[in-house]
Amino acid sequence: MLGNDPALAYLIGRYAPQSGYVITTLPGVPQAEVACGLKPAAILFTSIESLEAAQALISGLANCDIPVLVCSSVADVARARELGADHCLLHPLTYDSFQKVLAAACNTGGTGR
Repeated sequence: MLGNDPALAYLIGRYAPQSGYVITTLPGVPQAEVACGLKPAAILFTSIESLEAAQALISGLANCDIPVLVCSSVADVARARELGADHCLLHPLTYDSFQKVLAAACNTGGTGR
């Protein structure tokens, strides 16, 4: 998980284990090689702003089949797609929507940006 939103990090930290996922939070944006080497099920950005700030990482993930997720509002979905997000976790984030999006993202992988 990338981004600085303590409340969202807490919520996702509660939802992830219930869905069988382990969340690793990184304080900064890693290089694409590092992210690919970690072999995550997905990379989750806590906001559109954190996704925008990580465009070098998104470009570097082109050869990795890692889905990119972002927490956003319905109004920001088109922008999230433009920035390279494969799936959006829409606010307000509920456990059911979290589980559904993660299952879809992890079963289909990334889009091969």
